[in-house]
Amino acid sequence: MYQEEKAYIGNLSQLFDVKTYRFTGGRREGVEAVDVSTGGGLEFTVTPGRCMDFYQLKFRGKNLNFITPNGITAAPFCETDKNLFLRSFAGGFLTTCGLTTIGEGGEDGGEMLPLNGRIHAAPAEIFSADVSVVDSVPQALIKGTMREAVLFGDCLTLTRVITCRYGENKLSFIDTVENIGYRSTPHMILYHFNMGYPLLSDKAKLIIPTNGIQPCNAHAAVTQTRWNQLEAPQPGMEESCFYHDLHADADGFAAVGVDNPAEHIGVRIRFDRKALPYFVQWRMLGSGEYVTGLEPANAPIDGRAQARAEGKLPFLQPGEKITYHFEIEAFDL
Repeated sequence: MYQEEKAYIGNLSQLFDVKTYRFTGGRREGVEAVDVSTGGGLEFTVTPGRCMDFYQLKFRGKNLNFITPNGITAAPFCETDKNLFLRSFAGGFLTTCGLTTIGEGGEDGGEMLPLNGRIHAAPAEIFSADVSVVDSVPQALIKGTMREAVLFGDCLTLTRVITCRYGENKLSFIDTVENIGYRSTPHMILYHFNMGYPLLSDKAKLIIPTNGIQPCNAHAAVTQTRWNQLEAPQPGMEESCFYHDLHADADGFAAVGVDNPAEHIGVRIRFDRKALPYFVQWRMLGSGEYVTGLEPANAPIDGRAQARAEGKLPFLQPGEKITYHFEIEAFDL
């Protein structure tokens, strides 16, 4: 397609656009971002200023994710002590949680750990956004490396490589977490995908191929029979979380997402089930807080101390690395 079209254009950005910029004003001041338009109906914003996460994903001009009242928050304003994560959590299509703890905060090994870890607030130390023509098709490659470290303690890096091609409605990313320190280090990671309106509504359908479900808290136990029901927003709604035992395909990948026939759009998130054996559904359908989280993880979310006590706490040895593969696709219904 591109070979036939390129004679009509003076600049590739007419078809396939990648632009970098910084947010200005308020608590978002200075956050570096990258906007990508694939020319296939998919548009997304990556924030190197916040862990290379996906702040927004759109398809055919329609938003697919939830954004909290906080909006985007620059790293200097992020609060990561105890449960203050909620003051700087933007939601977005993806917030990355980890790298040494996820889920409940609390004490473990003499350290006070914050809710959902610290890496989500880390700006990329090394970042690039390049466009090239590969096999006669324009392709974007966006890459960034973040670090989580402490003197006399842990030293982990997360390198994210995002790719997409002109004319397609999908993207992929590969994360590599490496222990560049000299100590055996706990490694916990959770991918907090946040579905939002108009993709998510009472006319939408959750796609979670579950083999079994387990409530994460008391309220979830009460609402377990309604885990896959998407109701209209309600004031005062209480959140619920569920563990799912996901079905994987022949390649060992699981696929989750949301379909909305009324909006004629859907989205799928495909990931390696072996590398991320835990999956949490966050159900919050409150007024102004209307979101469903689809959250693959490498460990349970009940706190690092509990994971350690149950023998479920992963570690990375010095020099060891691990990779996580994701594919995101939006489509017409």
